[in-house]
Amino acid sequence: MFSTLFGKKKLKEEKIAQVFVDTINTTAIEGFPTIADFINHESEFTESPQISPKQVEWFLYIVFSANLYNLKKFFPSEQLNRMRLLIIDEFIASLEGRHEDQTLENINNYEAFIGQLKAPTDELEKVISKAIFYKYGLNNFQIDHFKNLNAPNPVVIKTLSEVSSNFIWNWEDVLQKYKLVA
Repeated sequence: MFSTLFGKKKLKEEKIAQVFVDTINTTAIEGFPTIADFINHESEFTESPQISPKQVEWFLYIVFSANLYNLKKFFPSEQLNRMRLLIIDEFIASLEGRHEDQTLENINNYEAFIGQLKAPTDELEKVISKAIFYKYGLNNFQIDHFKNLNAPNPVVIKTLSEVSSNFIWNWEDVLQKYKLVA
């Protein structure tokens, strides 16, 4: 209430980029063992995919790229470009020991992949769940009907989508409380 009476608090774009990346990284890395466990014990699969909790890198790129792709929904083009650059630079810096060019190429590839999956739906959690499905080769563990269709079982996608919603940055809340400044 007071923020609407006196205006929103100002927050530097650099600071929110840092918090955004730190939160995405922490949430994805700490949350992936739960995702892997769910997938490994999914009763809709004919056998367990045996995904190791250490296979987190693809998931990290999926979550990061989906949230990066989602920026388009919340920022005008000039601010969007600044935010993207700040966030990407912060993400690259957070992945110590990796080559910057390779990391940037991975980000671009994953974001393009997210864009392709996003076309039929606007639900980001569903896009994340489909990206998990395809990147982790889960089609190989489905019953023949879905395997032959090369399409995710809707039951698996629904449950994965529910879990994936925990990995989406809440820009509505941030932008309601803060005015981001360069």
